[in-house]
Amino acid sequence: MPFGKTANFTHCRFAAEGTSAVARGGSLQQPEKVQKLVEWFVRGALRHAAAMEAMDDEAAAAEVVDLNRYYAALKREGGVDELLLRLGHPDPAVAGMVAVYAMREAPGRCVVALTAIAALPGLIGFRAQAALERWESGDWEK
Repeated sequence: MPFGKTANFTHCRFAAEGTSAVARGGSLQQPEKVQKLVEWFVRGALRHAAAMEAMDDEAAAAEVVDLNRYYAALKREGGVDELLLRLGHPDPAVAGMVAVYAMREAPGRCVVALTAIAALPGLIGFRAQAALERWESGDWEK
């Protein structure tokens, strides 16, 4: 099963990697949990971009569900600052997804990232420009 398809992050994710949290000595420590959530968010952003490029709406929507859960968990765990470090990710799909999700927490940094991505050709640039327009019009939602 691909990452992100169950609500039990700790057990499911480590099971997918061959190690359960229980086998590792219990629940994850906060910094380790944040790192895993960021890693899952990055992977989800990449899968979402691939689904969008393939025009697979169902797969893209499934990734959004997962990204919503990862971001909510990052907020609960105090991990948004760690995620914001990925605004400089070399893949604009990752940087753009981070910017879209963290826009309310760090609008200045996210607008800068989206502005740079909006200058790129193709769907990624178009989507970044659309996000900026929604932000500037006051009609913001992920």
